[in-house]
Parts: sequence; C-alpha cells; structure tokens
Amino acid sequence: MTRLKVGFLLAALAFAPYSTSLQAQQSSEDDSTARIAELEAQVDKLGSDYQRLLEILKNLEADAALRRDTLPEDEFYIPRGGAGYGASGGGPGTMADAYSFGVGDLRRLAEKTYIGGYIDIEYANPTGSGTASREFDQHRFVPFIYSDINESIKVAAEIEVEHGHELEVEFAQMDFLINQYANLRAGIQLLPLGKFNMVHDSPIQELTYRPMVDTYIIPTTLRDAGLGMWGDVTETISYHATVTNGFRGLTTAGKNEITREKGLRNAAPYKNKIGKPFENFNNAFAYTGRLQWTPILGLETGISGLLNKYDEKADNNLKIWALDATLQGQAVPGMPDNMELLYEGAWADIQRNRFAHNSGVAGDMNGHYVQANVHFVPNFIADSIGDNGFVEDGAHFTFVTRYGMVDLDDYVRRRTTLGLNYRPNESDTVIKFDYLFNGDNGPLSGDNDDNIWAMSFASYF
Repeated sequence: MTRLKVGFLLAALAFAPYSTSLQAQQSSEDDSTARIAELEAQVDKLGSDYQRLLEILKNLEADAALRRDTLPEDEFYIPRGGAGYGASGGGPGTMADAYSFGVGDLRRLAEKTYIGGYIDIEYANPTGSGTASREFDQHRFVPFIYSDINESIKVAAEIEVEHGHELEVEFAQMDFLINQYANLRAGIQLLPLGKFNMVHDSPIQELTYRPMVDTYIIPTTLRDAGLGMWGDVTETISYHATVTNGFRGLTTAGKNEITREKGLRNAAPYKNKIGKPFENFNNAFAYTGRLQWTPILGLETGISGLLNKYDEKADNNLKIWALDATLQGQAVPGMPDNMELLYEGAWADIQRNRFAHNSGVAGDMNGHYVQANVHFVPNFIADSIGDNGFVEDGAHFTFVTRYGMVDLDDYVRRRTTLGLNYRPNESDTVIKFDYLFNGDNGPLSGDNDDNIWAMSFASYF
C-alpha cells in the first residue's frame, strides 16, 4: 500500500508540469477569444463611425456646392469690383489681379469688421517754362473698412483723404450676394466705365500719374450714389451695371463745367462745382455697364458705356464708350512671361443745343493709352531675399513705358512716360521713379507742355 501511494505521488509529480501547461494554454485561449471579441466590437464601432463620417462629408460637399452657387467665383469676396475682376490670371500686383484683395488682407477690428487701406506720397519736379513748382504731396491716405454681416450681406467703405486735408467718401456700399449670376449693390459705388476706374489704387499701379484718358474723359475715381448689379453670364463672360444720379455739367443759369481745360472732370458726380456732391439735379439717371470677356488665362477684354443727360434741364445727352484690354505674357506663345500689355480708350459724345454751345460746353472728346510692363528680378535681389524686410519673397523691379493722349474738343495733350519701380514684396509696397514727356497743341497750346520728374511711395496696410 505504501509502495502504491508512493507510485501515485511520483506519477502526479511527473505529470504536474504538463497539467500546468494545459491550464495555461486554456487560459491563453480564453484570453484570445475575449480579445478577438473586443476587436470585433471595435471594428463594428469603427464601421459605424466611418458611415457617420461619410454622411458628414456628404453634407459638407452639398454645403460647398450651395456656396458655389450663391457666391461669385473668386478666391475672396471682392467689395470694389463686380464678379470676374481679378480672374484673368495676372500675378499679384498686376492690373489683371488687382482686386483679388479680400478679407484675408485686412486686419480684424471687431467681431465682424476689418480695416485696411493704402497710403501714397509723391514728389514732382516740373522742368520747363510753366508755373508749376516742385513739391512733395501726401496725395492719398485711404482707410478701408469692411464688415461681414453674414454670408450674404456685406458692407464696405473707403474714406479718402487727399493732399492731407480733402476728405471724401470714395465708396460706401451694401452688397447682397444672391448667386453667381446676379448680385445687388446699394450706395456710393465705383462706376464700371473702363477697367482702370475699378482698379486705380496707387500700390497696384506701376506709374505715379494716372493715364490722361482716366483723368479727363473718365474722371477717375468715377463714383456715384445708386444701385448696381453684377454676375457671371458664362465661365468666361461677366457683367457689371449701375443706375446712378449722373453728371452735373450745366445749370439753367449757364454755369458750365465741361471744358477743354478739365474735360469732364469737374462735371463728375462727386464734385461740388455745381450743386451738392452725388445729387441728381435734372431728374435723369445715368446708366453704366461693362461686359468683360476672359477667353483664356492671361487675356481680358472689356467694353463699357455710360448714358446720361448732363444739363439741369435734361436737354442734352452725354454718352461715353470705353474699350480696355489686359494681356499677360504667358497667354501668347513667344511673348515673355514677365511682360504685360495694357490698353484703354474712351470716347465722349457730348450733345450741345444752342444754350449749351453758347454757355461754352466743350464738344466731343476722346483719348487712349497703351502701356507695357516688364517685371524682372536682378541677381542681387534674388540673393538677398529674406535678409531683411526690404527684400521679401516676390520682390522685383518693373520697367514701364506708357504713351497716352486726349483730344479735348481740338485741344490735344500727349504724354510719354518712362518709369522704373521697385517692390520689396510681391504686391503691397512700391517705390516709383518716373519721367514724363508732355506736349500739347490747339487752343490752349503751351499750358501743359512741362516735362516732369516724379517719385512716389505707396503701400497697402
């Protein structure tokens, strides 16, 4: 019996390791089963989360599609111009891309309001027998205020201070964004007559002085109180139209502001030579519109017109027609990519009855300009990028040449301008050096034939 117990004890001791191993194996299998069940539960949860994410993505895509249908197709909302401006593909700082200037470029002032603007300081040194003297001029200081009321309602304004003391409202408007085909604007707004009037800010211009056609025939900055509408007709055609109070050129007492000396400038709606600025003094509205065609990237053309009655009795019509074109080098095979060509022409048809003629109202006028810009980056600029704030990414020089003329009822003024400017950044700041060759002939010959050295500093802020 004792031997039998000893035998069983020895057998148990010999089998013990195998028993323990089997128990451990069984425990491991139980743990694996539990782990597999846990992983299956996590996979089911991930599948459920994935389906929810797909549903959220679908809703986001539907919302994005709705926004595309309700907003103009620009990277930023454009408060100054209508749909399509800035869409021709020009690089920053060029005429073609001038108004892709939006909320991202402004500084937050309050929850819904942003502030920005630009500054422009000039120096002019006439060289000739005229009476003009050399001088510095704080030509423009223009704060810009923009407010995002909601996705569809915007408020924007520019308050312009000229020559350090002349305070004016450049525009103050409410925009109601409906869809890409039709949007509404109310308030004092820029008129879509030619392109330059819509993209005239000093920091985006390559020369100090504005073209004469956009001074005397389209009196830039041409603005007025009224209603506007803009949108896209197709992917390549857009429009911008306004109904406003109109020009003020001749009173019933015979006071006239359409002259050979100033063209249409003093008859503009914002001038106070006759009556109050922006008032309608003849119960006739002005109708202005511009149709823009952008057939390919880098090419933009526009045709525009204004129809109005300029005298207090509303007896005489004023019609202004304009053509404009912007061509980037990359749009034309064989043309340098760093080159840009600009053109704008305008024709004013000024009706004159006997009273208007006797009051001295000038007759028909016309003018145009053509301009070439060549951008380049010298090696010393490229090698200095990032060294200091005077040389940032996008810094470059531009050589500019422009020829322009105006015929103000047989008084002809001509101007050729050569310029070189430097931009220490891509588009915000510019230092300009210009020389203007002036000439004239006709009834006021000799009044505007002084050549001019000019220099200016301009920047957005």
